[in-house]
Amino acid sequence: MKRDASIEILEQNGVVFFKHGSEHDIYRNKKTGKKVTVPRHGEIDNVFAKRVLKQTREFD
Repeated sequence: MKRDASIEILEQNGVVFFKHGSEHDIYRNKKTGKKVTVPRHGEIDNVFAKRVLKQTREFD
């Protein structure tokens, strides 16, 4: 999965850019405050993308 596509999915689920790291960007869920790192290099595999989305979701 392309990095841009995975970021778009995160943003659709309420995750916003928080800050830049050295090789990763850090995003944060506005509702839960959970943070997740997204690499800026290469493509992101589907397993990683699912794990990132799961980490940032709100559990009701």
